[in-house]
Amino acid sequence: MSRTVNRRVVVYIEGEPRRFFLGLRVRHAIGYRHAWRVERGEAVVEDGHGNRVDLDGALYDGERLTVRPAAPEGSEGVDPGAELP
Repeated sequence: MSRTVNRRVVVYIEGEPRRFFLGLRVRHAIGYRHAWRVERGEAVVEDGHGNRVDLDGALYDGERLTVRPAAPEGSEGVDPGAELP
């Protein structure tokens, strides 16, 4: 009988470390409310380098994710200092 090892990764969400099983997606890490806002275009998810990340993207060990409000139409980029309600 083979033994299956549960691999876990540590992902930092808004600076807080959280442990997830390997194979989960960004939407699982940020939670239902933030995922709903991203789907509606009210927010975006960025990695530690400021790149936008898709909700169905894979989680990697040591990854840093931040949820930010989306920029209003007609403006450039996302306000890095803004916080979600």
